[in-house]
Amino acid sequence: RMAINTACNELRQNWFESGVSENAVSGHIQFIIPGETACFACAPPLVVASKIDEKTLKREGVCAASLPTTMGIIAGFLVQNTLKYLLEFGTVSHYLGYSALTDFFPIMGLKPNPQCDDSHCRSRQAEFRARPAVELATEVTEDLAPLHAD
Repeated sequence: RMAINTACNELRQNWFESGVSENAVSGHIQFIIPGETACFACAPPLVVASKIDEKTLKREGVCAASLPTTMGIIAGFLVQNTLKYLLEFGTVSHYLGYSALTDFFPIMGLKPNPQCDDSHCRSRQAEFRARPAVELATEVTEDLAPLHAD
């Protein structure tokens, strides 16, 4: 994922990332917009950031039977979010988490890390900050009340 992240940052390519945690009962999806949202290097999973060989991790408390189910749920979220983006419907989630143990679905926006290890990410952040701010239109409703009392 780090190689894909670097390539996408360099090419200014939006991409989707997902993962299932080591405990097999939680996971996430993330929509990454280079410079605008956190890239994979800005906020990597602990196991990636620690450079730990995943094969050496002790798997206490892991429910191996849950892994295929959790992977299927995360894959479904990923496909649905991709379709919303490609077909331009609904709200595309920048980050959606899932915890099967607590039925918790956190949704959040992840800002890029100004000290990100990926130089292309830092370049995209500078480009994003240099863009003019976009003003959002507000809906105007007609005031039906009389202008004055006659």
